[in-house]
Amino acid sequence: MRFTGLETERLILRKFCETDFSIVYDWLGNSENMKYRKMTLSEEEAHKYLEWAISNANEEECRNFEFATVLKETGTLIGAASLFGLDDEPELGWTIHRNYWRQGFGTEIAKELLKFGFQTLGLRRIIAGCNSNNTASYRIMEKIGMRREAHFIKAQRVNSIFADEWCDRFQYAILYEEWLNSST
Repeated sequence: MRFTGLETERLILRKFCETDFSIVYDWLGNSENMKYRKMTLSEEEAHKYLEWAISNANEEECRNFEFATVLKETGTLIGAASLFGLDDEPELGWTIHRNYWRQGFGTEIAKELLKFGFQTLGLRRIIAGCNSNNTASYRIMEKIGMRREAHFIKAQRVNSIFADEWCDRFQYAILYEEWLNSST
């Protein structure tokens, strides 16, 4: 399937473009924004990420959907939404700029990604994962009907607030029929 944009009540999920770089780097290069991730990205790494996202969106058969997440009302880029690994084990994810945390955007994005994955792409199962300290992320996963399938002990190294410590990781999943039953 070719890349397609999505829309929620408050958001537009669209292709990334080169002009998005400054805000993309603002969240990827910021330790507060990336505190539960392996590391912040350098300017060069952020450019590579943006090039990767644009390249994937332009593929004849898109297999890694990486959406720029934009406020409908203002056109402001506030984050990224992902549905990737379609050939192996489809996984959803999101990153929201720290200025837009705690406003329900993560839940709105995750619900739309499940709907897109199941209704449009015909997926059977979708997973998501997060650092076990990232309460906001795993609460979103639970809120949208995903169930915790795994708790991996000291599975990922996190450089920011955890001082390069090994941290636990949770994995969640949902099957099409579970999603169908929870969304009716």
